[in-house]
Amino acid sequence: MRGRRRALAREAAAAQEAEDAMARKYGGPVSERRQARMRSVLERRQLDLTVVMEDLADPHNGAAVYRSAEAFGLGRVHIVTDRAPWPGVHPAVAASAHRWVETKRWWDPELCCKALQDEGLTVLCAALDDDARDYRDVDWTRPTALVLGQEKRGVSEAMKARADGCVVVPMVGFAQSLNVSVCGWIILSEALRQRRVAGLTAPRWDEDRQALLDAWVAREEGLPPDTEGMRTG
Repeated sequence: MRGRRRALAREAAAAQEAEDAMARKYGGPVSERRQARMRSVLERRQLDLTVVMEDLADPHNGAAVYRSAEAFGLGRVHIVTDRAPWPGVHPAVAASAHRWVETKRWWDPELCCKALQDEGLTVLCAALDDDARDYRDVDWTRPTALVLGQEKRGVSEAMKARADGCVVVPMVGFAQSLNVSVCGWIILSEALRQRRVAGLTAPRWDEDRQALLDAWVAREEGLPPDTEGMRTG
């Protein structure tokens, strides 16, 4: 297992290096049309909805979660792991989504959970616990953090003990659970549906979004080494 993890990490690192080299090669002034596209994306960003990935081991899964998070309008992803280095994300799977999502890294699940709660977010873990709520019965229009656990062990007991509750995607077949990235996609899809109905995806602008736009433009024009989300958290 450890050998496979190291191999996956090396593969992800090599792919990321190739992506960074391509970005540096074609970097330059950002056109008005490109800036308008960035602004359009930021206007609909759900800055009070986030995902926490706890100790994911497969770079493909991490990349898929990033891709779903960015596609559904999340502005930040949290990584909880004591791995050094973390396996990272596979750029080919992420399709550069990780470059447009801010990343915050934590070593301690309880500290991560507390920090999110201090910001006013409800922390919900995707888990098969007996008291887990159907994900469709949750009010996702409220500021919320969704925790996705390790591929085999799931969300840690330390995280669940500190969190505000658990949610589950009901199964009706022999399989009792889904791939972690698929689970995240399903739940985030419901979250965005509720927010769209509530009018929360309507365009809006504020100082935080302007700061993100300025950072994006500066990065695209200057292309410093820290272009990968994992390095900016």
